[in-house]
Amino acid sequence: MPRKEKREEARPNKDGGKGRISRRKFAIGSMAVIGSSPLVLADVSPETPPFKLDIAGEVRRLMVDRHILEDDLVKVIGHAEKSGVKLYRQDSDRLLAKLRMDEVYFYAEYSPVDGGYRIHDAYSHRFLLEEGM
Repeated sequence: MPRKEKREEARPNKDGGKGRISRRKFAIGSMAVIGSSPLVLADVSPETPPFKLDIAGEVRRLMVDRHILEDDLVKVIGHAEKSGVKLYRQDSDRLLAKLRMDEVYFYAEYSPVDGGYRIHDAYSHRFLLEEGM
């Protein structure tokens, strides 16, 4: 006899709504619990023009393992394209951009494609500054 899957009911959020929160909101909330506060240094404009990201399956799996969201890459690439701060690989069309958000540097290796960007790799470097350093 087939077994019915038991679904968990979504717990209400603080604002009374139901559903899941993003990993980013969870991390920031966790920081508040341990007495830390996020430090946003990057000038990330919400007016970044929309563009499409082409992310292959293997890169997407790496992003999940590395806790990198697609929104993070949109911000990194949007900032790089707006500011012009990016590295060019001379022998190909690949670019490397980075952006600091909170205590994390996000990096995206990408190339322009029709109407968007192809993501070749994405990684991050997380750090925590000790008080008095």
